[in-house]
Amino acid sequence: MKVTRALRPPKLRSMIRESKPPWDEVPSEAKIELARIAGGPIVDATIAWGGYGPSATFILRTARGEKFFCKGTHPGYTHAGQAAYELELYYYQTIPELAEFGPAFRGAVHHGEWCLLVLDYVQRAIEVPPWTEAAFLDAITMLARFHRATPARVRDILPVAEHQTGIAALYAAENGWKSLTAPDQRTRFFALFEARAAASRWLDAHLAEFVAHEARASKLVGPRSWVHHDIRSDNLLLRGEGPPLLVDFPFLAIGPTVMDVAFFLPSVAGEGGPHPREGLRRYEQVSGMRFDSAEVCAVVAAIAGFFAARAGQDEIPGLPRLRWVQKLQLFPSLTWLSEILGIEPPPRWRRF
Repeated sequence: MKVTRALRPPKLRSMIRESKPPWDEVPSEAKIELARIAGGPIVDATIAWGGYGPSATFILRTARGEKFFCKGTHPGYTHAGQAAYELELYYYQTIPELAEFGPAFRGAVHHGEWCLLVLDYVQRAIEVPPWTEAAFLDAITMLARFHRATPARVRDILPVAEHQTGIAALYAAENGWKSLTAPDQRTRFFALFEARAAASRWLDAHLAEFVAHEARASKLVGPRSWVHHDIRSDNLLLRGEGPPLLVDFPFLAIGPTVMDVAFFLPSVAGEGGPHPREGLRRYEQVSGMRFDSAEVCAVVAAIAGFFAARAGQDEIPGLPRLRWVQKLQLFPSLTWLSEILGIEPPPRWRRF
């Protein structure tokens, strides 16, 4: 498998962690209810690290040796995070078919600002990165199966992606390429490159074209399915035996299938996996779908613009790795977009 240039993780990345509450802070009343859902006393609870958000996440072990994954909100959690929790809970409660593609939902606990989901614990047997040919094929095959398996009835449950709060801005390009006409946004974007003057010339030469293409992302007419909208290696459980599982469904919606695929592929490339062009070819091969080239261009333009407008912004307290993962997805997106449009690639980006 030919791999792409991986974005080097930030220095001491393993020591940079999100602000997650310890088990000791969970109210005793909530712990009692969690034990009831788990079917017995909880004898051990450790913080589950991973992902890029500050949600409460624990691996629970009961006296019988059973394990569960617990995630949710806590005092001081963001309003956006609370809304995402409520959506995900609703989907788990109303769409049992999600258990075919992710850990089974067991219940939820609400106590004050603590709102916690309980899921079966699934061990991640294969860590990515590094991406191998087998791991990527397993992931892309699972993704194709996920899209094909969209239950007809969820079209009456799930929102339309282009109108869903939280992701509608991606489709409408409300804060994408066109935001880079603002001087402060341009300065942040240029700071991502080794040669800022070259980056300025490259952007000025192509910005109008990028804006025009991303504007079409809200008018796609190709295949539609349920769409996860946040597939990355940290939201995949590669089990070794059996297909990978998906986690984190708050952005689930009915939308353009190509958006789910195109959003996933730059993150794989950023982690040293195959080029997005090759990844898309593999998806079309295993799924039997074929995406219109103009629609692929519109989606890639929207994705690249989404990250271009965000990756250079100031760090957010409590989210020390968010900008890093946005850079990880930005640079392969820019290269992919440049190839699709037949223009020169972006200048060399800085190492972070």
